[in-house]
Amino acid sequence: MQTTFVCPHCKKQIELTEAFRHQYEEEVSQKLAEKHAKDIQEVTKQAEEKALGKVTRDFQLRLENITKEAQEEKSRNKELLDQLKTLTEEMRALRRKDEERDLEMKKKIAEDEEKIRDTATKQASEKFQREIAELKKQAEDTKKDLESANYKLSQTSQQLRGEVLELDVEKLLRESYPEDEIIQVKTGAQGADIIHRVKGKSGRVAGVILWETKRAKWSPSWLPKLREDARNQDATIAILVSTSLPKEIVDFKLTEGVIVCSDKYVLALAALMRRSVLQIAVAKQTAATKEENLERLRGYIQSETFRHRFEAFVEGIDEMKSDLDYEKRVMERVWKKREGQIKKVELNAARMYGELQGVMRNALPDIKSLSLPDGNEKE
Repeated sequence: MQTTFVCPHCKKQIELTEAFRHQYEEEVSQKLAEKHAKDIQEVTKQAEEKALGKVTRDFQLRLENITKEAQEEKSRNKELLDQLKTLTEEMRALRRKDEERDLEMKKKIAEDEEKIRDTATKQASEKFQREIAELKKQAEDTKKDLESANYKLSQTSQQLRGEVLELDVEKLLRESYPEDEIIQVKTGAQGADIIHRVKGKSGRVAGVILWETKRAKWSPSWLPKLREDARNQDATIAILVSTSLPKEIVDFKLTEGVIVCSDKYVLALAALMRRSVLQIAVAKQTAATKEENLERLRGYIQSETFRHRFEAFVEGIDEMKSDLDYEKRVMERVWKKREGQIKKVELNAARMYGELQGVMRNALPDIKSLSLPDGNEKE
């Protein structure tokens, strides 16, 4: 009889003979594995020894090559150091030569500068002496010119003061009225000092104001000359500005057709006169335009065009009146027809309301327009 037992590994029922066989197989497998491991260790060891030998030989070869290269590099470095040392010594020698050359050049330049300084000092001294002599001569000439100028100035100061006053007036007018045309008459030319052309908003010249400036003792001869200048320039107004007025003129006054004023009233008088010039220009233009318009109106009324226009206007009125009469006749006929229709409708509505009231009596709502007055209503 065979004996069985449970396998501790697979938990199966195994016969005893089978268990012995299984144990034997495990022992054989273990021995083969141990042998195989030993073989692997020996093969590995041989391979490692072989590889180590190769690596050692390669390392020795590379070490020899590196050593050889290091020796060659050391030899080359020594040669380079020798060459560098030689170059350094040559550079030092060249630097010493350059320093010596610079020192010689500086000495030579210093000597040349000393010579140039001496020469320049001598020339400057000579030039200074000449300039002193020239300045003395110029001082004498200037003194003579100054005396001559003082004499001429005493003769022409009156004229210069007048020119300064003229420039002041011109500047004031230009700054106050930049839109106007301010013209300065050149010294020595015929006419007044300043021509002031007043311009309106349209840019057209409205009139001319003539300005004359005087900075001297009053002279009645100024007025006729300014009037003549105003006639030549076709000026609207002539104004004489003077720093010295006669006793009969306090600030400004119209004298012999010329407005005479003090220099401190230039701007105020300019504003007043400019406004007057513009008003005069507007009045002239208005009068001219009015006469022109009246003449054009008279010509238009007398023309055939006006007659045709008026006839067409009357014809239009006649046509409108005819159409209105026709429309009245038509509308009266229509109104008469509508009146009959309305009366017929009202009569029928009253009859129908009376019939309904007779049937419904008080139950029918009261319609005031169809009911009798209070107290006359029948039941």
